[in-house]
Amino acid sequence: MSTAAQSIYTSSPFKFIIDGNPLYIHAELVSRNSKPLDRMINGPMAEAQKKYANIEDVSGDTFVRFIQWAYNGYYDAAKYVLDLESPNSSDKKNNDKNITIDEPAKSPLYFSVEPEEAPALAEEPVPDRILECEVEPAAPELLTRGWGTCNSRKKSSKREKKVIYDDYDPVPYSNVSTTRSSKQSLKESFIKRKETVRKYSISLPQPRENQAPNEDYTDVFLSHAHLYVFAEKYDIQPLKALALEELQAMLAIFNLHIERTGDIIALLRYVYENTCESAEGVENMRTLMTHYVGYEMDTLMKDDDFRDLMIEDGGALLDDFMKMVGKRIS
Repeated sequence: MSTAAQSIYTSSPFKFIIDGNPLYIHAELVSRNSKPLDRMINGPMAEAQKKYANIEDVSGDTFVRFIQWAYNGYYDAAKYVLDLESPNSSDKKNNDKNITIDEPAKSPLYFSVEPEEAPALAEEPVPDRILECEVEPAAPELLTRGWGTCNSRKKSSKREKKVIYDDYDPVPYSNVSTTRSSKQSLKESFIKRKETVRKYSISLPQPRENQAPNEDYTDVFLSHAHLYVFAEKYDIQPLKALALEELQAMLAIFNLHIERTGDIIALLRYVYENTCESAEGVENMRTLMTHYVGYEMDTLMKDDDFRDLMIEDGGALLDDFMKMVGKRIS
């Protein structure tokens, strides 16, 4: 055993009281990772004298993830749940709104159900190459629309818009291809964001791509955001970087169904209520979310709550978004 490891495991466990429950971690391990927490344990503060600290601004789940990371170098995010009130769910007999998914499996559903009670996940079939007979030639006003929205084509149906931007790329309509290319470029740059911590953690569990519109990922996203905010407050920089990269990895494979815009809105609201304004040239959770909003704007703008969020609290989200647009234009 190395000297560093020995000094950790020979140190006394320190008790943290979170949500009224005691949680223990070796004092030396905490001291090495966080100066503010080190002062609690070894400084002149009352907690050092009492040999325990009561922390009220963090949930038990978040603190357990911190402990898991401190010992193992990674943490397990929250599980997704099935939203039984979603149009895709046929099981209306259950009195609970959500079912938590605990153990992953290869099937799109992570639990066993009777065939007649299984949520109906089949998507409505789309006729092959339906665009060839339903889409009109590109109108001149399409050239003026921005960020992949379809507001200028008020007569277009949802099917037409989804097929144009998400499923097909008609070669003859160069203006449609240009709009899609802008969105695709933003998405590709988001996916290829540089990792500084995550790539070195070989034990990290891989995020699971969502399969259907009734899979609620709100808790998954927020588990990363909560840990990021905790790490920022207690100056745990490696954990802060990992939480940011874990959220990016999850968002990069997340299929944003129109039924799931609320998951992203909840994340955005938490981020903008609990993080500081981005410093020039600094990558943080706000810049990550602004980048994500950039390439999913066409879907998010269909939700009234998102449009309200854009102007809440003086329009901080809108301001960040416009700054990103300005940089890309320049």
